[in-house]
Amino acid sequence: MTPAATAFRALGTTAEVLVTDPARLGAAAELLHEELAAIDLACSRFRADSEISRLHEQAGKQVRVGALLAEALGVALRAARVSDGLVDPTVGSAVRELGYDRDFAEVVARVPDISGGRGVAGPNRETVPPEQARSETLDEPTTDLPVPAPGWHRVLFDPGQCLVVLPRGIRLDLGATAKALAADRAARRIHSVVGCGALVNLGGDLRAAGRGPDGGWQVALGDDHADAVDHADAV
Repeated sequence: MTPAATAFRALGTTAEVLVTDPARLGAAAELLHEELAAIDLACSRFRADSEISRLHEQAGKQVRVGALLAEALGVALRAARVSDGLVDPTVGSAVRELGYDRDFAEVVARVPDISGGRGVAGPNRETVPPEQARSETLDEPTTDLPVPAPGWHRVLFDPGQCLVVLPRGIRLDLGATAKALAADRAARRIHSVVGCGALVNLGGDLRAAGRGPDGGWQVALGDDHADAVDHADAV
């Protein structure tokens, strides 16, 4: 049987779910929506009502967080540890200073495009000529040095009690690991609830659960830095 698939926008990317039983696609999509809504409410630094935003407001205090945020923070800190700090969730303030303070689509829309004008043309947006965009960009003040990440090891976390102490001045950004966690959780839940094989793709973060289709899931690998690279592998 040929797998069935559906996709939608979520978490600033394309969310896709494939199932081995087409009759269960609707239920699988609903479960994926639920998982992504939960991870967004727990972990989005762009939402004032998210749990991580409330954690930022209580910096310096011991805070008991919900199970999902605790899981996401544990995953982020483990990634920081095994990467020796290359993947560091304490970059929140640094990326805010660079202008990444809202959904990426909104960031792109407001950034001057040096080669072709500013933003995206639309009923509520003004397209600025390239020459003006260049001039305004050069006139804008620049920061001499980027804001350094304070360091993941400064975050005090007790996973057993879901307790966190976030030092003052530290803001978290779980974007490097939260989508992968969401894909893991969603694929496992879909397989468990609907009872067929499932593959979840969140902007390239993939997770399969259950028995795949005949021949396995075919995953195309693209390389933006090479011409016409498109291979397929079975997982």
